[in-house]
Amino acid sequence: MTSQPEKMEFQAEARQLLDLMIHSLYQHKEIFLRELISNASDALDKIHFQSLTDPQLLAGDDRLHIRIDADPEERTLAVSDNGIGMDREELIANIGTIARSGTREFLTALRKSGEKSAAPPELIGQFGVGFYSCFMVADEVVLETRRAGQAQGLRWRSRGDGGYTIEECDREARGTTVTLRLKDRGPVDEEFADYSAEWQIRAVVKRYSDFVSYPIEMEVEREEGEGDAKKRVRRVETLNSLKPLWSRSPAEVSDEEHADFYRHLTHDWEKPAARIHLKAEGTLEYVALLYVPAHRPLALFDPHEAKSKIALYVKRVFIMGDCEEVLPPWLRFMRGLVDSSDLPLNISRETLQHNRQMAPIRKHLVSRTLETFKKMLEDEREKFQGIWRDFGALLKEGIYYEGEEDKFKVAEIALFQSTRGPGLVSLDEYIEQMPAKQKEIYFLAGPDRQTIEASPHLEAFRKKGFEVLLLTDPVDEFAMQRLTEFDGKPIRSIERGEVEVEDVEEKEARAQKEKELKPLLEAVKAALGERVGEVRFSNRLTDSAAVLVSGEHDLTPHMKRMLKGALQEVPDQARILELNPGHPLVAKLDLMRARPQESRFADFCEILYCQALLAEGTPLPDAARFNKLLSELLVAAG
Repeated sequence: MTSQPEKMEFQAEARQLLDLMIHSLYQHKEIFLRELISNASDALDKIHFQSLTDPQLLAGDDRLHIRIDADPEERTLAVSDNGIGMDREELIANIGTIARSGTREFLTALRKSGEKSAAPPELIGQFGVGFYSCFMVADEVVLETRRAGQAQGLRWRSRGDGGYTIEECDREARGTTVTLRLKDRGPVDEEFADYSAEWQIRAVVKRYSDFVSYPIEMEVEREEGEGDAKKRVRRVETLNSLKPLWSRSPAEVSDEEHADFYRHLTHDWEKPAARIHLKAEGTLEYVALLYVPAHRPLALFDPHEAKSKIALYVKRVFIMGDCEEVLPPWLRFMRGLVDSSDLPLNISRETLQHNRQMAPIRKHLVSRTLETFKKMLEDEREKFQGIWRDFGALLKEGIYYEGEEDKFKVAEIALFQSTRGPGLVSLDEYIEQMPAKQKEIYFLAGPDRQTIEASPHLEAFRKKGFEVLLLTDPVDEFAMQRLTEFDGKPIRSIERGEVEVEDVEEKEARAQKEKELKPLLEAVKAALGERVGEVRFSNRLTDSAAVLVSGEHDLTPHMKRMLKGALQEVPDQARILELNPGHPLVAKLDLMRARPQESRFADFCEILYCQALLAEGTPLPDAARFNKLLSELLVAAG
């Protein structure tokens, strides 16, 4: 690092992104101030938390606050904090790299939104590029920062033209100051509000940042006195109320106040899809404020993000921003906070894991969340289906990971595709619609609905009018391994073991056919060898000639593919080949059995086996050989 400014370039995608943002794809340009205040609040949270174990970081400056300085004549606006600050590596990582987790995705979404009449401003909150909203109102942005505990300050400067500079600077206090040189406004320019005007700043702070737990201060000019004694003085005023929203009674907080607080907490522009605001009193006192996002966040399935995003406060003092102990990983899409009066102020992540009070808090919050979802399913079906569409795959993890009580609570709100139609069905609805002859809940898993609906396994169930759940999420089969029954009804995969879909007469007829054609089954097994573990007649098929079935406790083909995709070892398990006793091909196969050499009986069996693999979507072990055999048989048939 030298004293000369070091010039650096944004990546190519970042230049395009900045260009799109600067050219007014966003209607609500005022959100830049919300973003700067939220970043300052985060910096204050960090130093407060770190100072609990290292008080020297405060170095006597322990009144944490945010300051706004505006100069209408110079057209500048500055937002300062005395928070943790940044060193050079953090400056480049957090400011010099735009949208580290999703630049390309953000750029694509931004372009698509630009094709419409107005771009949705929620994109900024979704992709974490809020700092760069400054360039919508500023020709130049200068950021000065000094990391707590370090002596040297740094200055970052950019005009939003694809590059930036970093240089050392003298800065007396720790923290960060972001100074914007605002764009000039024409005489009749309604595009930009005057963000150097006091009333405009007050309005934006009141709307978006009134609940920030640190004072947001600004020096203002006022007239004092009367008559000849009247004079103009300057004084510092606090712009926000400083009263945490969660400290108020739930009945006193309006929907709009919840929406504003959610925006401040998450940087998400859209209103939350649902909320839970509760106060627990008695032996354990705490307040919880939980929100369900309106849409699925970008990094929801990132393995590094698989933890709770709930902030923890103790007696209104911020402790940590992502307390993993508050909610289980399968509720990691929830946003919000918990403020406890009973936890010690100096609690750490390590002591949280062993704190006896966290378990009942977590249990209660999980229970209330599931109760809220169940009520929504009953009273606001369409709204809940939107939540399930975005977060259902995560919620079903709760069936797999949680205890007996909670797994059934999750199962009660679970929605599934089924053979009944294009809509979603709950397990309660499934049971209510079951024919009297049906004794079990059936499901079939696969990569997508189209593939599953083409499966031969469904043939007999369609004929009988038995509904089958169609499972397409990767977690589904794992969840069903844990949820073996619901409301007294066993849950069964229709591609494992034997299923009961026949009446007594059909079952007896199949047993008689199996007895008569036992030599055929033995001959097919001998022809296929170790590729199949057993050959038997099927009660699943009505139209297809053959189907492959897994053993009662074996892995299904779909689960094997998922495990292989995750680089897991998958055991070799011989499948069961089931033949349709009423199919003409099976009758012809029995005729061929008497002269296997002349009729190429073994080749015919191999083709039937390969067709069964193709029908379930499993790649052939030797596609070239299958193609050759099929061509030869077609020629012989001609």
